[in-house]
Amino acid sequence: SKKIADCFQVKELIDVKILVDLTKSNCGPEVDNLQAVPKLRVWFLQNLHKASKTMAVKCVAEVPHSQPKYDINQMIEHIEMLLANPEAIRDDIEGVKKLCEQIVLYLAHTPLRKDMQLEKLRHFLQKVSYHVPKQHTVEIVEVCLKTLYKHMVSDEETSIYASVVLDLLDKKELIKQGVQWIFQQDNDTKAIKKVFKTLMSWLTANNQANDLVTWISEIITGLQELQKHDVLLELSCSSVKSCSMYFQKHGYQTIMCSILFHILATVEHSPDVFHMIIPIAPTILLELGKQKEKSTELGDDYQQRFIDILTCLMIRFPDPEHQYRELKECLKSYPRSTNFRPNSVMTSANARVGLVNLGNTCYMNSVLQALVMTKQFSREILLSKIDAPLFDQIQELLALLIHSHRQELNPRALLAAARPPDFVPGYQQDSSEFLGYLLEKLHEQEKQLINKRQRPTATEDQSLLVKLPSENPNTMTIEQNSIVSEARTTPQDTTLNETLLRPTLIQRMFDGKLFVTYQCGVCDSKSTNLDAIRSFELSFPESNGIKTEYSVQKLLDFYCSSEKLIGDNQYYCDKCKQLCDGERSIRITKSPRNLILTLKHFRYDLHRHTRAKLMNQVQHNETISLRVTPEEGHPFVVQYSLYAAVVHAGTSMDSGHYYTYAQDEPDCWYKFNDNYVTGCSVDELHALSSPNTPYILFYQMSAPSTDCTMSLCIDDEMEHNASANLALVSTDDVPDCQLPRLEELPPRLRDLVHIHNQTYKEEKRITTQKRFEVHPMNRDTDDDPPPNSCGSNSFNYPNRFIY
Repeated sequence: SKKIADCFQVKELIDVKILVDLTKSNCGPEVDNLQAVPKLRVWFLQNLHKASKTMAVKCVAEVPHSQPKYDINQMIEHIEMLLANPEAIRDDIEGVKKLCEQIVLYLAHTPLRKDMQLEKLRHFLQKVSYHVPKQHTVEIVEVCLKTLYKHMVSDEETSIYASVVLDLLDKKELIKQGVQWIFQQDNDTKAIKKVFKTLMSWLTANNQANDLVTWISEIITGLQELQKHDVLLELSCSSVKSCSMYFQKHGYQTIMCSILFHILATVEHSPDVFHMIIPIAPTILLELGKQKEKSTELGDDYQQRFIDILTCLMIRFPDPEHQYRELKECLKSYPRSTNFRPNSVMTSANARVGLVNLGNTCYMNSVLQALVMTKQFSREILLSKIDAPLFDQIQELLALLIHSHRQELNPRALLAAARPPDFVPGYQQDSSEFLGYLLEKLHEQEKQLINKRQRPTATEDQSLLVKLPSENPNTMTIEQNSIVSEARTTPQDTTLNETLLRPTLIQRMFDGKLFVTYQCGVCDSKSTNLDAIRSFELSFPESNGIKTEYSVQKLLDFYCSSEKLIGDNQYYCDKCKQLCDGERSIRITKSPRNLILTLKHFRYDLHRHTRAKLMNQVQHNETISLRVTPEEGHPFVVQYSLYAAVVHAGTSMDSGHYYTYAQDEPDCWYKFNDNYVTGCSVDELHALSSPNTPYILFYQMSAPSTDCTMSLCIDDEMEHNASANLALVSTDDVPDCQLPRLEELPPRLRDLVHIHNQTYKEEKRITTQKRFEVHPMNRDTDDDPPPNSCGSNSFNYPNRFIY
């Protein structure tokens, strides 16, 4: 019985709950001698047979003392006692959790001091996992991390001593899980900034904390994966400053190189970080050279990696303003790796397949990526059996852009087939002109195939018309309705009728119809033309010097509104046989499935003989409405959703750079910048400012609208007949398709993709580290250095893009 009583008294003396209360100062206001508790408890444990049970704790209160709230020495003495009696840890898991929480708080509040016995606390936190059942180890680690995180994001500073908590996750995979846990806590960017900056401050205070390098690197990677580009750029810039300040301090080179190299190889969406490092790059190279001569751990590997990263970034962010002149001169003294390749240096892979810039061919690359994301177009192109040269080339490129395993593709074959004859190789061109030429050429090639077929007789032509589902305008689709009315207008031309009954792929995807009516202001006579339209060119209204807020919807409404033809813009009246004041009005009779809008940001400068750029700010509506008035039936409104935008960066159409934002799935956007593709959000598109202006906007039909009050002036009759209007829009007109899977492709394209990917796999196996070479080209190819490079803007603006 005496042995049982002794065991009971021992348990009370080292009860973890009592220790937690003591560390929290929960013994009441009359107890002010807590610092004596650990020594007294140890003494009682050693002399328990001489002491009574009632003396175990009560005597502690009789020793007067005054102490701070977080006395780390007191905590260390408590821990020493627990380490000497591990059975107390096993018996009370909940108490251990609370004690670990207090340990973290004590560490976080303890200022730097020379006599700090930090190893005992680190040893205890690590030993806990050995003394508790395995199923509770994760719980204890989570308690420690939660407590540390809560303190780090608070307004209080967190002592470097709290970094010992991170030692609980001592493997890279565990650290990665810890970083993922931090990102899951909330979306508050202030919190992640506070955590990151605290970790960086710890790193600069302790050059032996190698695990901190891993934590910082994983946060940088996590920010990139979550597409928090603004936060990533801000933290990277501040980190580069810290790295440059501490790099020359003894013992800091290794950890600072690791952080610096990871940042430079990760931050791909902006050259700002790279530009910050350029002035100090020669000094870093020189210091790494000294370390190499000393045969230190930095040695040859670090210097060579830095050279390769700098070379890769100069390729990625070309220098139209010769900002890299001194750096290039410096790098001449340092050879590149024999196995150097840009994609092997940078840490992240493209989000999707990019296109190589062949020398100012960004105008083509940006348009092609937008067309790929026009899923109806891509699907019909890839599954079509149209045997025409340009169709073959664009089929092959689209198939590879969707299914290639490579990071980038060379579009030279398509460029040769699709380049307009007046586009001089190597010069900057207008992306809108290229888009128009490409679509028209595809249309013409298919139309020629249609015309080569046997022309139907008039009877056959009428039989084709009879096969239509109905000629009732209230039950026909938009496309059928327009086909019937158009066929009726030109019955004498059977070839034209066949073309109208069998619209080309381009017509089905992009064409709309409109009536343009001109009315003379003198004789009131009218003339009307029925035109097909593939791209709406939206002009800006005259502002008369007044700052005006524009939106895509307002510009589209302005395009469709009546226009007075006066002054220099008078109308020639055939009846009056002279120029007269008049009025032009537009009536959309058929809405396109995919609506292409070109914002006319440029005007011709008569003095400089160049197309100057208008720097108007435009709200790029994600949804817009188009009023449609068919030839027969009631007017209705069609809604469109934004899915792609070709952006021009520059002050003149004759220079600058094109890149594209495009949507794959809802809330899933990509930025296609030649051969570099990154994930982004539509907010990045909305946040653009001059001279970065969306130039070509792509909208897809989303649904007919019964809301006839949406920004368009629609009368009561339209609203009354809204239900009837819906019958005019078939569900076939509303896009709801996905890019074709590999197994859906025709055998020719499927085999092409398989061979392409197998070749790439073999290349990686044999020559993964193949030397990067730039071959000299003839002046007549797009690979030749252009006389006026993409982005050679005359304004002083940081180059954020790839050329």
